[in-house]
Amino acid sequence: MKQIVAIKSTQPQQHLNIGWATSNVCNFKCRYCFPGSNEGDAVNPQDVDLVVKNISHVIEHYRTNLDKQFFHLTILGGEPTVWKDFDRFLQKIKLIDGVYVSILTNGSRSLRWWNEYGGLVDNLTLSLHISQADLDHSIQVADIVYSKGKKVTVQVLMDTECWDQGVQAINYMKENSRYPWMIETKPVVHSTITYTLEQTAYLKSSLKRYPSFAWLLKNIRYLFNGHIRLYRSRATYTDGSSTRAKPSTYILSGDTDFSGWSCNIGIESILIDQWGKINGSCGQLLFNANILDIDFASKFDPYLGPVICSMPSCTCLPATHASKFDLGQRNVSSTSTEVPITFYKVRRNNKSS
Repeated sequence: MKQIVAIKSTQPQQHLNIGWATSNVCNFKCRYCFPGSNEGDAVNPQDVDLVVKNISHVIEHYRTNLDKQFFHLTILGGEPTVWKDFDRFLQKIKLIDGVYVSILTNGSRSLRWWNEYGGLVDNLTLSLHISQADLDHSIQVADIVYSKGKKVTVQVLMDTECWDQGVQAINYMKENSRYPWMIETKPVVHSTITYTLEQTAYLKSSLKRYPSFAWLLKNIRYLFNGHIRLYRSRATYTDGSSTRAKPSTYILSGDTDFSGWSCNIGIESILIDQWGKINGSCGQLLFNANILDIDFASKFDPYLGPVICSMPSCTCLPATHASKFDLGQRNVSSTSTEVPITFYKVRRNNKSS
């Protein structure tokens, strides 16, 4: 049976994805919530200026050493919009050159709040938790942000306990929204959840409503700069064949064991956890520095290069699509032009190394 020996991300080389979990404070209590995301013991930052300064330092380090030019900052939680200073943070972070802001939110803040501050967001991903959310409110939030010219996706978490309600919600949104924002399904990774073959087939085509042609013409930049990517990576197999992968491809197929592989997780994306530590989105610690520290800028000056995966399973979508290859299959993979044996040149002090 052929196996995956390498994955090459379709993310543009000059892009860096930065995820930031501002806290683990959330006003929802979903049974499948990712561990550490809902305990409420890591509160939102008190010093907005310090956090902005430290994130800016991270950006400049990547800009200088890896020639990154575009920084996709995805803010999540917990629930990020419950942070009382969130609007002030958005206003300040948008002043940094090359920063594009996404929010992963349950959308529960008031319509007044979204009318006032929704325009500060470049990309809204509204997670629809069927057992918790007000469906009509969620539709209104998506419509408000879309009307401001922003990219909007409603992501339906497909819990097996309310599977039929999830499918019905997708159809309801198509019929009752004012604007054709994107709708997609997302599989839930949890020990109690196993999908049937029929459900897996439904999840395989995750995008349930595509953006309209008129929207694409108006927002063609999203296609050219890599913000709309139907395929997130290309996988290469032991026999030299390859295939394109959608967001949930590896998780649905069970191909998530990359332990011992060489991985570009810290080159293509990082995750700042709710405690301020900088990890891969998979949870692997990358740098021994904390963005909540006053002296962060003097401590954060790491070498940026591939890491050896130490995780037993890769269950986070961004991490599964990071460029990586199986060190044990070096002879096989080196014969394929699809395999990223040579990653990015890492520059230190503007010199190649």
